[in-house]
Amino acid sequence: MKNIGLFEAKTKLSEICEQVMKNKEPVLITKRGKPLVRIDPVENESSSVWDLSNKFRKTNKNMDVDFELPERSVDADKNHLG
Repeated sequence: MKNIGLFEAKTKLSEICEQVMKNKEPVLITKRGKPLVRIDPVENESSSVWDLSNKFRKTNKNMDVDFELPERSVDADKNHLG
């Protein structure tokens, strides 16, 4: 994986994105030598949420299809409001 400094990435972002797409290889953006973010190529631009969902289900066949969320309580909702 290629490493690129943040300043260079800022000045050449369009070019970097084109190379990531073309080479199908991610690029690691660093700040002062430390990893910051990674730019990854998109697998398939035409994938819909339904295609991705089906792919996930095929690769995770042992998941429980009848999963149910636990009941929500008023106290739990108050905790999330801050």
